[in-house]
Amino acid sequence: MKSLSLEARVGLLILVAVGLLGAFVFTLNPSLIEEGYLVYVDFNNPGGLKGGAPVNIGGIRIGRIEGVDYLGGKEDPITKRRPMIRVRARINREYLDTIYEDARFYVTSTSIVGESIMAIDPGDPRKEPLGENAYVIGIDPPRMDLAFAKAYELLETISNLLVDNREDLEGLVKNASSLLGSLNEIMTKHGDRVDRIIENVESISDEANELVAGANKIVNGPRVARILRNVDESLAVVNRDIDPIMKDVRSITHKVDDALDMIGPKQQEQVKSILEDGAAIAADAKAMVSHIRQGRGTVGAILMDEAMYDDIQEMLRDLKHNPWKLFWRE
Repeated sequence: MKSLSLEARVGLLILVAVGLLGAFVFTLNPSLIEEGYLVYVDFNNPGGLKGGAPVNIGGIRIGRIEGVDYLGGKEDPITKRRPMIRVRARINREYLDTIYEDARFYVTSTSIVGESIMAIDPGDPRKEPLGENAYVIGIDPPRMDLAFAKAYELLETISNLLVDNREDLEGLVKNASSLLGSLNEIMTKHGDRVDRIIENVESISDEANELVAGANKIVNGPRVARILRNVDESLAVVNRDIDPIMKDVRSITHKVDDALDMIGPKQQEQVKSILEDGAAIAADAKAMVSHIRQGRGTVGAILMDEAMYDDIQEMLRDLKHNPWKLFWRE
């Protein structure tokens, strides 16, 4: 060692330090030296996810991000999709059979201000394993930058609206203040009347409640229940007796049809003539009743004129008490 020059000793010391540092790093992160398999995850915006970031399942590191590629929405010949960003995740092979085809890949962080990592929800164990070199669609993280940008745009729009309509807003505030003052004056001046109105409204509300309660008692009372029960019984009787009645009606109808079939054309003409005569008689009777109701003719005048009717009643009453007037005139 003493025969080595100073430069050689310094170089040897640096090599030993680098070796120790590499051994320390690989000891802390054995996934760097383990052979893994790739899973390609497509995002529209993976946020701050960068190459070398860890891939976790339930807080346990199972791999790392090998690279983040920008595809720019071009159609992928394999998936026929148009991804914007494709992340290459290298996962340790020992976890190959524990990530299933319905697994979800999303971007999160270790803390509020921590680095972005990829987390995996492994999915349903009853399904098939995802396998290596699989292409999946990831869940984009919340776009806080976009939210802040939209909030700033909204605030800027509101600020411009207030500046451009300052005079209108001032007039609106003055009108509102005047309206509140007028209302206050009205309430002060007519406070007693407003109190009476409120008391009347409360009284009306109480009376309405009592009315509704009384109606409920009537509706739910024994009388209504008895009426409904009688209606149900009547409907049951009608339902029971309607079929025999309909059978009798149909039987009578068939008999009438048979009777009409049995008579000849001449008899049918006679029946038709009799029916026409009956209809004419009914029309004449209807016209006669109409004339009587209108007070036409002697019978109509007697029946519809109250004065004449009263005179006739008085005359009959007088004859009943003095029958001799039929034979002797004063």
